[in-house]
Amino acid sequence: MTMHESRRDLGFARGRRPERFAPHGAAKTAAAACPACGAVVAHGRWTWGQPTAGMAQVVCPACLRIRKRAAAHVLELTGDLGRCWNEVRGIIANVERAELEEHPLERVMAFEVRDDRVFVPTTGLHVARRIAAAIVRRWRHGVRLRFTDPCTRIEWLPAGRR
Repeated sequence: MTMHESRRDLGFARGRRPERFAPHGAAKTAAAACPACGAVVAHGRWTWGQPTAGMAQVVCPACLRIRKRAAAHVLELTGDLGRCWNEVRGIIANVERAELEEHPLERVMAFEVRDDRVFVPTTGLHVARRIAAAIVRRWRHGVRLRFTDPCTRIEWLPAGRR
C-alpha cells in the first residue's frame, strides 16, 4: 500500500467514524474558565485569556494538583545549599515566571524543607526540567543530578569534590 492510498483510507475511516478519530473528544472542545487562577480552556488547550460571560467554570488540572498536594514531579535539593539559597530561589522564580507566560498548567507549588533537604514540587514535568537545567547551567560542575521517575535530585557537591 502506498502512502497516498493509506491517507485516503484514513480519510474514509474518519468520515465513517468521526468520534473514534477525534483527538480529545467532544467534551474538551467547549470553552471554560478556571475560577481559581483565571486560565481559559478552548479546544483542549489551557491558555491565559479573558473569560467571557456564560463560560463554564472548571477547575484547571494545575489548581487541582495544588489543592490535592499531588505534585507531578519533585525537585529534591540537597548538600551545601545554604550559601546559595537566595540565588536558587531566584532561579526557580524566574523559570516559573517564564514558563507561566506560555503554559498555565506548569507551576511551582509550595517549597517544603526537611532537615538538610528542600523539596520543590511542581504541577508539571516541563517546569521541573527547566529549573534543573537552569541550576546546572549556573553551577556546572558544582552539582550532581540524579533523575528518577517522580523526583529529580540535585546535590550540591562540597568544594573539594568539584
